[in-house]
Amino acid sequence: MCFKIGGIVGAIAILLSNGSAFTEGVGAAIAKDAQRYITVGHDKLGNSVALDIKTIKGTTYKLYGIYGDGIFETTFDASCKESRLFRNRIAIYGSQGQLLQEDQEKGEIPFVANSSPGRGMQIVCQKIGVRGW
Repeated sequence: MCFKIGGIVGAIAILLSNGSAFTEGVGAAIAKDAQRYITVGHDKLGNSVALDIKTIKGTTYKLYGIYGDGIFETTFDASCKESRLFRNRIAIYGSQGQLLQEDQEKGEIPFVANSSPGRGMQIVCQKIGVRGW
């Protein structure tokens, strides 16, 4: 697998592809940020979906996955005490890190424990110490 992706988009894409491809400069970024992303699931093609633990703010978190030659970023907000999950934003970035598409429609989605968003929510709720998680 070969990527012509720059910056953080490249690092995320390579991490999500299990590190099977390295490009100049990105290998160092991967080593530096190896603990930043936690795999929380896989898409229909078997690509990893990862939680970015450095961007967790309270109960808001981001998941990343491969989308074509780039990546998608989905932002969620969890209501841990009520086991409710809300999608805040979906963005698709191209291979050079440019924003290609954005959907800021907010809304509740079902909490499914074994889904990528559900697993991300479990990690976030545990991190902030909510009982029962």
